[in-house]
Amino acid sequence: MEFLIALLIILMCAFASTYLIGSFFMSIAIIRKKKPSDSFVPDEEKEKKEKDRERIKASKALLDKRAEELLKNTEDLHPEITTPDFLTLRASFFPNDRDRYAILVHGYTGSRKEMMSKAAVFHSWGYSVLVPDNRAHGESDGKYIGMGWLDKDDIGLWIDWIRKRNQDVRIVLLGVSMGGATVMMAAGENFEGVEAVIDDCGYTSVWDIFADELRSLYHLPAFPILEMCRVMIRLKAGYDIKEASSINQLKRTTVPILFIHGSDDNFVKTYMVYKNYDAKANGDKDILIVKAAGHAMAEIENPKQYYGKIEEFLSRYGLL
Repeated sequence: MEFLIALLIILMCAFASTYLIGSFFMSIAIIRKKKPSDSFVPDEEKEKKEKDRERIKASKALLDKRAEELLKNTEDLHPEITTPDFLTLRASFFPNDRDRYAILVHGYTGSRKEMMSKAAVFHSWGYSVLVPDNRAHGESDGKYIGMGWLDKDDIGLWIDWIRKRNQDVRIVLLGVSMGGATVMMAAGENFEGVEAVIDDCGYTSVWDIFADELRSLYHLPAFPILEMCRVMIRLKAGYDIKEASSINQLKRTTVPILFIHGSDDNFVKTYMVYKNYDAKANGDKDILIVKAAGHAMAEIENPKQYYGKIEEFLSRYGLL
Protein backbone atom coordinates (compact mmCIF):
# COMPACT_ATOMS: atom_id res chain seq x y z
CA MET A 1 0.00 0.00 0.00
CA GLU A 2 2.78 2.42 0.95
CA PHE A 3 4.51 1.59 -2.33
CA LEU A 4 1.36 2.45 -4.32
CA ILE A 5 0.95 5.74 -2.47
CA ALA A 6 4.60 6.63 -3.11
CA LEU A 7 4.22 5.69 -6.78
CA LEU A 8 1.08 7.82 -7.05
CA ILE A 9 2.87 10.78 -5.50
CA ILE A 10 5.79 10.36 -7.91
CA LEU A 11 3.43 10.20 -10.88
CA MET A 12 1.51 13.26 -9.71
CA CYS A 13 4.75 15.19 -9.25
CA ALA A 14 5.98 14.11 -12.67
CA PHE A 15 2.67 15.17 -14.26
CA ALA A 16 2.70 18.51 -12.45
CA SER A 17 6.29 19.18 -13.51
CA THR A 18 5.52 18.28 -17.12
CA TYR A 19 2.39 20.45 -17.06
CA LEU A 20 4.31 23.45 -15.69
CA ILE A 21 7.17 23.08 -18.16
CA GLY A 22 4.72 22.52 -21.01
CA SER A 23 2.77 25.63 -19.98
CA PHE A 24 5.94 27.69 -19.79
CA PHE A 25 7.12 26.52 -23.19
CA MET A 26 3.72 27.18 -24.77
CA SER A 27 3.68 30.68 -23.28
CA ILE A 28 7.03 31.61 -24.82
CA ALA A 29 6.37 29.74 -28.06
CA ILE A 30 2.93 30.74 -29.33
CA ILE A 31 1.51 33.55 -27.18
CA ARG A 32 1.79 36.95 -28.82
CA LYS A 33 4.78 39.03 -27.75
CA LYS A 34 4.25 42.61 -26.58
CA LYS A 35 7.21 43.63 -28.69
CA PRO A 36 9.36 41.77 -31.23
CA SER A 37 11.69 39.34 -29.53
CA ASP A 38 14.72 37.43 -30.72
CA SER A 39 14.75 35.05 -27.75
CA PHE A 40 14.33 32.06 -30.06
CA VAL A 41 16.70 33.34 -32.73
CA PRO A 42 20.45 33.61 -32.08
CA ASP A 43 22.15 36.86 -33.03
CA GLU A 44 24.07 35.56 -36.02
CA GLU A 45 26.05 38.77 -36.45
CA LYS A 46 27.71 38.31 -33.04
CA GLU A 47 29.23 35.09 -34.34
CA LYS A 48 30.90 36.85 -37.26
CA LYS A 49 34.37 38.33 -37.38
CA GLU A 50 34.59 42.12 -37.35
CA LYS A 51 35.23 42.39 -41.09
CA ASP A 52 32.23 40.17 -41.78
CA ARG A 53 30.03 42.33 -39.56
CA GLU A 54 31.08 45.43 -41.46
CA ARG A 55 30.32 43.79 -44.80
CA ILE A 56 26.93 42.61 -43.54
CA LYS A 57 26.22 46.05 -42.11
CA ALA A 58 26.88 47.62 -45.53
CA SER A 59 24.69 45.01 -47.25
CA LYS A 60 21.87 45.62 -44.79
CA ALA A 61 22.15 49.38 -45.25
CA LEU A 62 21.68 48.96 -49.01
CA LEU A 63 18.63 46.75 -48.52
CA ASP A 64 17.18 49.20 -45.98
CA LYS A 65 17.63 52.01 -48.50
CA ARG A 66 15.62 50.05 -51.07
CA ALA A 67 12.86 49.59 -48.51
CA GLU A 68 12.83 53.29 -47.64
CA GLU A 69 12.55 54.25 -51.30
CA LEU A 70 9.63 51.86 -51.79
CA LEU A 71 7.75 53.29 -48.80
CA LYS A 72 8.51 56.85 -49.86
CA ASN A 73 7.69 56.59 -53.56
CA THR A 74 4.95 53.94 -53.82
CA GLU A 75 1.33 54.05 -52.71
CA ASP A 76 0.56 51.72 -49.78
CA LEU A 77 -3.13 50.80 -49.72
CA HIS A 78 -3.18 49.18 -46.21
CA PRO A 79 -5.83 46.50 -46.90
CA GLU A 80 -7.60 44.50 -44.17
CA ILE A 81 -9.36 41.14 -44.11
CA THR A 82 -11.37 39.28 -41.47
CA THR A 83 -10.71 35.63 -40.64
CA PRO A 84 -13.38 33.00 -39.84
CA ASP A 85 -12.35 33.31 -36.16
CA PHE A 86 -13.06 37.06 -36.31
CA LEU A 87 -9.52 38.42 -36.37
CA THR A 88 -8.67 41.47 -38.44
CA LEU A 89 -5.47 40.98 -40.40
CA ARG A 90 -3.64 43.96 -41.87
CA ALA A 91 -1.12 44.33 -44.66
CA SER A 92 0.77 46.71 -46.90
CA PHE A 93 -0.08 46.55 -50.59
CA PHE A 94 2.00 48.16 -53.31
CA PRO A 95 0.13 47.97 -56.63
CA ASN A 96 1.62 47.68 -60.09
CA ASP A 97 0.06 47.53 -63.54
CA ARG A 98 0.78 43.91 -64.47
CA ASP A 99 -0.96 40.65 -63.60
CA ARG A 100 1.83 39.34 -61.37
CA TYR A 101 1.46 39.45 -57.59
CA ALA A 102 3.86 38.52 -54.81
CA ILE A 103 2.81 37.75 -51.23
CA LEU A 104 5.76 38.09 -48.84
CA VAL A 105 5.45 36.48 -45.39
CA HIS A 106 7.58 37.47 -42.40
CA GLY A 107 8.99 35.29 -39.64
CA TYR A 108 8.37 34.50 -35.99
CA THR A 109 7.75 37.56 -33.75
CA GLY A 110 8.48 39.85 -36.72
CA SER A 111 6.27 42.06 -38.83
CA ARG A 112 5.79 43.11 -42.42
CA LYS A 113 8.42 45.82 -41.94
CA GLU A 114 11.20 43.22 -42.16
CA MET A 115 10.02 42.19 -45.64
CA MET A 116 10.17 45.63 -47.23
CA SER A 117 13.57 45.17 -48.89
CA LYS A 118 12.20 42.09 -50.65
CA ALA A 119 9.01 43.99 -51.49
CA ALA A 120 11.11 46.71 -53.14
CA VAL A 121 12.87 44.17 -55.36
CA PHE A 122 9.66 42.43 -56.42
CA HIS A 123 7.99 45.78 -57.08
CA SER A 124 10.94 46.79 -59.29
CA TRP A 125 10.35 43.56 -61.22
CA GLY A 126 6.81 44.69 -62.01
CA TYR A 127 4.95 42.82 -59.28
CA SER A 128 2.09 44.10 -57.21
CA VAL A 129 3.28 43.23 -53.72
CA LEU A 130 1.21 42.27 -50.69
CA VAL A 131 3.04 42.14 -47.35
CA PRO A 132 0.78 40.98 -44.51
CA ASP A 133 1.29 41.01 -40.77
CA ASN A 134 0.62 37.46 -39.62
CA ARG A 135 -1.98 36.84 -36.93
CA ALA A 136 -0.65 37.80 -33.48
CA HIS A 137 2.06 39.90 -35.13
CA GLY A 138 2.50 43.54 -36.05
CA GLU A 139 -0.79 45.39 -36.58
CA SER A 140 -2.87 42.22 -37.03
CA ASP A 141 -5.16 40.88 -34.32
CA GLY A 142 -4.66 37.65 -32.42
CA LYS A 143 -3.27 36.21 -29.20
CA TYR A 144 -1.87 32.90 -30.43
CA ILE A 145 0.89 32.54 -33.03
CA GLY A 146 -0.08 30.15 -35.81
CA MET A 147 3.48 28.89 -36.55
CA GLY A 148 2.55 28.69 -40.23
CA TRP A 149 -0.33 26.25 -39.84
CA LEU A 150 -3.07 28.79 -39.12
CA ASP A 151 -1.24 31.30 -41.29
CA LYS A 152 -1.48 29.11 -44.40
CA ASP A 153 -5.26 29.54 -44.30
CA ASP A 154 -4.86 33.28 -43.76
CA ILE A 155 -2.69 33.36 -46.90
CA GLY A 156 -5.61 31.68 -48.67
CA LEU A 157 -7.82 34.60 -47.59
CA TRP A 158 -5.28 37.10 -48.91
CA ILE A 159 -5.21 35.19 -52.21
CA ASP A 160 -9.01 35.53 -52.35
CA TRP A 161 -8.61 39.27 -51.73
CA ILE A 162 -6.19 39.52 -54.66
CA ARG A 163 -8.38 37.46 -56.98
CA LYS A 164 -11.38 39.68 -56.27
CA ARG A 165 -9.30 42.52 -57.71
CA ASN A 166 -8.16 40.48 -60.71
CA GLN A 167 -9.13 36.89 -61.57
CA ASP A 168 -6.32 36.43 -64.09
CA VAL A 169 -3.41 36.73 -61.69
CA ARG A 170 -0.13 34.88 -61.38
CA ILE A 171 0.93 34.73 -57.74
CA VAL A 172 4.32 34.05 -56.16
CA LEU A 173 4.60 33.25 -52.44
CA LEU A 174 7.81 33.96 -50.54
CA GLY A 175 8.33 33.48 -46.82
CA VAL A 176 11.20 33.67 -44.34
CA SER A 177 11.61 31.31 -41.36
CA MET A 178 8.09 30.83 -39.96
CA GLY A 179 7.01 32.58 -43.15
CA GLY A 180 8.92 29.95 -45.12
CA ALA A 181 7.00 27.24 -43.31
CA THR A 182 3.80 29.18 -43.99
CA VAL A 183 4.30 29.29 -47.76
CA MET A 184 5.31 25.61 -47.90
CA MET A 185 2.19 24.69 -45.95
CA ALA A 186 0.13 26.95 -48.20
CA ALA A 187 1.61 25.23 -51.26
CA GLY A 188 -0.02 22.00 -50.09
CA GLU A 189 -3.43 23.67 -50.30
CA ASN A 190 -2.91 24.24 -54.04
CA PHE A 191 -4.55 27.67 -54.00
CA GLU A 192 -5.70 28.81 -57.42
CA GLY A 193 -3.43 31.40 -59.00
CA VAL A 194 -0.24 30.41 -57.13
CA GLU A 195 2.42 29.58 -59.73
CA ALA A 196 5.64 29.55 -57.69
CA VAL A 197 6.75 29.37 -54.06
CA ILE A 198 10.04 30.47 -52.47
CA ASP A 199 10.91 29.10 -49.04
CA ASP A 200 13.66 30.95 -47.19
CA CYS A 201 14.83 28.88 -44.16
CA GLY A 202 11.48 27.37 -43.23
CA TYR A 203 11.27 24.39 -40.85
CA THR A 204 10.07 20.85 -41.50
CA SER A 205 7.27 20.93 -38.91
CA VAL A 206 6.20 22.78 -35.80
CA TRP A 207 6.91 19.68 -33.72
CA ASP A 208 10.45 19.45 -35.10
CA ILE A 209 11.35 23.10 -34.49
CA PHE A 210 9.91 23.01 -30.96
CA ALA A 211 11.81 19.80 -30.20
CA ASP A 212 15.03 21.34 -31.53
CA GLU A 213 14.60 24.42 -29.37
CA LEU A 214 13.83 22.40 -26.26
CA ARG A 215 17.13 20.59 -26.78
CA SER A 216 19.20 23.61 -27.82
CA LEU A 217 17.93 26.26 -25.42
CA TYR A 218 16.75 24.28 -22.40
CA HIS A 219 18.51 20.90 -22.74
CA LEU A 220 15.17 19.15 -22.32
CA PRO A 221 13.73 16.13 -24.17
CA ALA A 222 10.73 16.45 -26.44
CA PHE A 223 8.89 13.67 -24.58
CA PRO A 224 6.81 14.15 -22.51
CA ILE A 225 6.97 17.96 -22.52
CA LEU A 226 5.86 18.47 -26.10
CA GLU A 227 2.98 16.04 -25.68
CA MET A 228 1.65 18.22 -22.87
CA CYS A 229 2.36 21.34 -24.89
CA ARG A 230 0.58 19.74 -27.86
CA VAL A 231 -2.59 19.21 -25.85
CA MET A 232 -2.57 22.76 -24.49
CA ILE A 233 -1.93 24.39 -27.87
CA ARG A 234 -4.72 22.35 -29.40
CA LEU A 235 -7.14 23.47 -26.69
CA LYS A 236 -6.12 27.13 -26.66
CA ALA A 237 -4.93 27.90 -30.19
CA GLY A 238 -6.94 25.32 -32.11
CA TYR A 239 -4.24 23.41 -33.98
CA ASP A 240 -2.11 20.31 -33.60
CA ILE A 241 1.67 20.86 -33.66
CA LYS A 242 2.18 17.33 -35.02
CA GLU A 243 -0.26 17.94 -37.87
CA ALA A 244 1.42 21.27 -38.68
CA SER A 245 3.98 19.84 -41.09
CA SER A 246 5.69 21.44 -44.06
CA ILE A 247 6.84 18.01 -45.17
CA ASN A 248 3.34 16.56 -45.37
CA GLN A 249 2.06 19.61 -47.24
CA LEU A 250 4.94 19.51 -49.72
CA LYS A 251 3.93 15.98 -50.67
CA ARG A 252 0.57 17.35 -51.86
CA THR A 253 1.75 20.07 -54.24
CA THR A 254 3.01 20.29 -57.81
CA VAL A 255 3.74 24.03 -57.78
CA PRO A 256 7.41 24.87 -58.47
CA ILE A 257 9.32 25.60 -55.25
CA LEU A 258 12.72 27.17 -54.64
CA PHE A 259 14.26 26.24 -51.28
CA ILE A 260 16.83 28.69 -49.85
CA HIS A 261 18.82 28.17 -46.66
CA GLY A 262 22.01 29.37 -44.99
CA SER A 263 24.81 26.88 -44.51
CA ASP A 264 25.40 28.20 -40.97
CA ASP A 265 21.79 28.37 -39.77
CA ASN A 266 21.86 27.51 -36.06
CA PHE A 267 18.14 28.05 -35.47
CA VAL A 268 16.30 26.25 -38.26
CA LYS A 269 19.11 23.77 -38.80
CA THR A 270 20.28 23.37 -42.38
CA TYR A 271 19.40 19.65 -42.44
CA MET A 272 15.73 20.69 -42.50
CA VAL A 273 15.94 22.23 -45.97
CA TYR A 274 17.14 18.91 -47.41
CA LYS A 275 14.23 17.09 -45.78
CA ASN A 276 11.81 19.64 -47.21
CA TYR A 277 13.42 19.42 -50.63
CA ASP A 278 13.21 15.61 -50.64
CA ALA A 279 9.58 15.71 -49.48
CA LYS A 280 8.52 17.56 -52.63
CA ALA A 281 8.22 14.61 -54.96
CA ASN A 282 5.99 16.14 -57.65
CA GLY A 283 6.66 19.14 -59.88
CA ASP A 284 9.72 21.32 -60.33
CA LYS A 285 12.02 22.25 -57.47
CA ASP A 286 15.38 23.88 -56.92
CA ILE A 287 17.65 24.62 -53.97
CA LEU A 288 20.17 27.28 -52.97
CA ILE A 289 22.46 27.00 -49.94
CA VAL A 290 24.07 30.36 -49.20
CA LYS A 291 27.55 29.82 -47.78
CA ALA A 292 28.22 31.27 -44.30
CA ALA A 293 24.66 32.60 -43.94
CA GLY A 294 23.01 32.23 -40.56
CA HIS A 295 19.29 32.13 -39.85
CA ALA A 296 17.29 34.41 -42.17
CA MET A 297 20.58 35.95 -43.30
CA ALA A 298 20.86 34.64 -46.88
CA GLU A 299 19.58 37.87 -48.42
CA ILE A 300 22.00 39.99 -46.37
CA GLU A 301 24.96 37.61 -46.58
CA ASN A 302 24.93 37.48 -50.38
CA PRO A 303 22.18 39.62 -51.98
CA LYS A 304 23.58 39.16 -55.49
CA GLN A 305 23.42 35.36 -55.24
CA TYR A 306 20.09 35.45 -53.40
CA TYR A 307 18.21 37.63 -55.88
CA GLY A 308 20.06 36.21 -58.85
CA LYS A 309 18.79 32.74 -58.01
CA ILE A 310 15.23 33.98 -57.43
CA GLU A 311 15.32 35.86 -60.71
CA GLU A 312 16.55 32.81 -62.59
CA PHE A 313 13.94 30.59 -60.92
CA LEU A 314 11.01 32.88 -61.71
CA SER A 315 12.20 33.41 -65.29
CA ARG A 316 11.83 29.67 -65.98
CA TYR A 317 8.07 30.02 -65.62
CA GLY A 318 7.60 33.34 -67.39
CA LEU A 319 7.17 35.16 -64.09
CA LEU A 320 9.76 37.83 -64.89
